Amino acid sequence: MHKPEQNHFAGAILSLIAAVMWGVLPIALKELLLGMDASTVVWYRFLVAGGALFIWLASRNSLPALLSVPVKIRWMMLIAALGLCGNYYFFSLSLLYVNAETSEAVIQLTTLFLILGGVFIYKEPFVGLQKLGASLILVGLLLFFNDRYDVLSSLDNQETIGVLIVVVAAITWTIYALLQKQLLLSFSSVQILFFIYVVSILTLLPFSTPTLLWQLTPYQFGLLAFCCLNTIVAYGCFAEALNLWDASKVSAMLALAPLFTIGTLKLIVLFNPEYAYSDRLSWLSIVGALLLIVGSVLTALMPVVRQRRQQEAARVNAN
Repeated sequence: MHKPEQNHFAGAILSLIAAVMWGVLPIALKELLLGMDASTVVWYRFLVAGGALFIWLASRNSLPALLSVPVKIRWMMLIAALGLCGNYYFFSLSLLYVNAETSEAVIQLTTLFLILGGVFIYKEPFVGLQKLGASLILVGLLLFFNDRYDVLSSLDNQETIGVLIVVVAAITWTIYALLQKQLLLSFSSVQILFFIYVVSILTLLPFSTPTLLWQLTPYQFGLLAFCCLNTIVAYGCFAEALNLWDASKVSAMLALAPLFTIGTLKLIVLFNPEYAYSDRLSWLSIVGALLLIVGSVLTALMPVVRQRRQQEAARVNAN
């Protein structure tokens, strides 16, 4: 398949749009959950995104032909689908217990889990820059929760439950991401997502209450519409960015999402001091969040560093 010529500016802008969309998503979800349960919210997000992808793939005669691949690949597709479905559900569920800043910070563990998964499953190297990035993620989390250790030491409070649910969401996303690496050998990323959306719609339907749609206030309906659109636009920008820019650079840009979560909530609190759904992070917690982001960015950029080293080594050998 021909890969479009790289366009660094367009790739950066599309990645930034995806990061902003994913950064503000938990803020909208937090308020939407006052009128609709997590299963139903996620079901509607998958339904709208799945319908959009069906139209896109059908118009190009590119619907995934599952029967043409080995049974092993089909099982991998199913497990990956359940992994991403679990990630969407558990991340949304966590917002019933914690605010958006906390969910967005803890979900950065996906970077650490993905590194460990690559090392143990795909036997990928665990080199200096990745070790530094992983260390910064752990230190960042410790600083982020610096004033909440007493609370988190007990399982009898909502915040601890919420953090544990986000950790589960990070694990399920890692399962999906590790399997996608193999699935991309047989299907495009859009085809994989479409299959995942279909499986998720069917899986969540028994646990959802679609009729809650008619009980939403106009404001909540707008939030649901935004969340559904967010799924389409963010993943669309993400997929196109991967076509125009290095995957590692796209991942590094997406690591900025918590920055947009924290910044947006700081802005909301500035204009509405009574706003209830913000952690009012201390400066030390913000420093922790920044370390989380830097650690994720360093880890994401590792392939670029490795590629440049290989190119330099090849030049030296050629001379």
